[in-house]
Formats: sequence, structure tokens, C-alpha cells
Amino acid sequence: MEGYSDSAFRQVCKAVNPDIVTYTEFTSADGLHHSPDRVRKKLAFKSTEKPVIAQIFGKHPETFVSAAKLIEDMGFSGIDLNMGCPAKKVVKSEHGVALRKNHALAFKLIESVASATHLPVSVKSRLGWEDDSDLDAFCLGAQSAGASMIAIHARTYAQPYKVAAQWESLYRLKDKLSIPLLGNGGLTGLADGYAKLKHLDGFLIGQAAMGNPWVFSTTNPTPSFHEKIPIIKAHARYLIDDKGERVGCREIRKHLVTYCKLIPNARQWRSELVHVESLDAIESVLDRMADTIPQLSN
Repeated sequence: MEGYSDSAFRQVCKAVNPDIVTYTEFTSADGLHHSPDRVRKKLAFKSTEKPVIAQIFGKHPETFVSAAKLIEDMGFSGIDLNMGCPAKKVVKSEHGVALRKNHALAFKLIESVASATHLPVSVKSRLGWEDDSDLDAFCLGAQSAGASMIAIHARTYAQPYKVAAQWESLYRLKDKLSIPLLGNGGLTGLADGYAKLKHLDGFLIGQAAMGNPWVFSTTNPTPSFHEKIPIIKAHARYLIDDKGERVGCREIRKHLVTYCKLIPNARQWRSELVHVESLDAIESVLDRMADTIPQLSN
């Protein structure tokens, strides 16, 4: 998830559940090709995050190949090719889900990467553009091109997120593939994922984890706010350690606001959290919040 699933966030998710597999932020293959040192910093990860998969996007086979080689050299566990992002600027550039309208190019990208690396190569996409009429053809073609796993968000490009995810299409697809198929879309936590899993091989949780890495917990998915504080503090510390206090504090603010959105007097606390400029300030606000609402649970 661009802007969210950086190393600091992946570390707190793994702290909640060490058994999950994490993905990097959405990363440009062109950027890795043309500015490898700068973009490499974005992909940096800690050993405690493993296994971690690097997700890249683009449309040029040559930049995908050079990105794949860099990713392999960095020690990632796999490479995921994003062919599902619906963001307007991504689609306008003919990246992401726009590749569903150009199967030949999509398959060439997969084949190029699979031939250039020893890492497993997976593909993330959606049901389709306006419907799922090409879902089977796309996924079977991706499989033939060298994809070792496919993850499908169970909505089309045309469907807004408020539309319920259509997992039935994934269950039908699974019977036609010989590689693992993961489901994604609308999941609220592990229990929901397992309830929808059926004969799929796994599932991905994305948006539900924003401000709530406890969706991955097998023991306490709804901790009290007081119980959340060590993880929230760790998240801030990891981010500041990685990016420095100025950038780290700026980037943690959106996370802090989301962590605290359901507490009493949330507006008052948000007004403080969006102005924090040091780790000490963050910890001070959180400690005062704990003193005020020690027993609250979500």
C-alpha cells in the first residue's frame, strides 16, 4: 500500500503476528531502473520482516528486468507485479489495472521478470476492467507466462470500494489454475479471511490494517487502547529511526490519527497528534491519552 506499508509498518504488523508475509509499498520499476540508489532506500527492510515480497509496477520489460535483479540482490523473498492498482494517475500511464486491457504486454512483463530472476514471481490484479469476462484468460495467460502465484482483488476497476467484493468469481477461477490463488478485497480481519477462504490458497488484508495492525492478531484482535500503546510507540520509533525525526514525525502523523480515530475526544487528541515534531512529544501525548482512557477497547 503506497504511503503505508513501509518498513516501519511492516515491522509492527510482524510484531502482532510473526507468521504473516508482508509486501513492500507500490514501487516503480522505472524508478528502480533509473534511480536505483534513491528508490532502493524505499525498499529497504529489516531481517525481522522476512519473508517480505517487493511489489513493483510499470509497463517496460527492460526496467522490470533490471528492477527484478536489484530486488533479488537485496534479498527479498519474492517479486510481485502490480497489475491491479486503480489510481487515476497510474491508469493514465498505462500501468496497474490498465494492463488488463493489454494482455500481450502484461504477459511479456511477467515472462521477462520470471526469466531474469530465481525468485518466485507473483501477480496482483483485479476481477477485470468493467466485468470479469477476461479473468480466466488473463490468469491462465499469466500462469503460462511464468507467474508462480496470483492474487485477485475481488472487484473490477469500474466498481467503487463501497461495492461488496465478489469472491464467488475467485472460487470459480481457482478450479482452473495450477498455481496458488489468493483472494483480496473487503476483508476486516483474519477471521473474515478464513471464512471467505474456502478452497483458495490464501488471502491478503490491506486497508483494514491501516491504523489497526491487530487485524493480524490470532489472540487479541480488539485490544484496549492502553494495550495498543506499545505498538504505536514502536511504530513511531521505527519510522523515525528509518527516516529521521523530521520526516519520520511528518509521516507518522497520519498513522497516529488513524490509530486514535475511535477514542473519546478524538478531535482534541488529533489536533495534538498532527503537530508532533519529536518522538518524545509523541510518547508524551500517548501517555496522557492512556491516563485518560485506560480501559477503552475497540
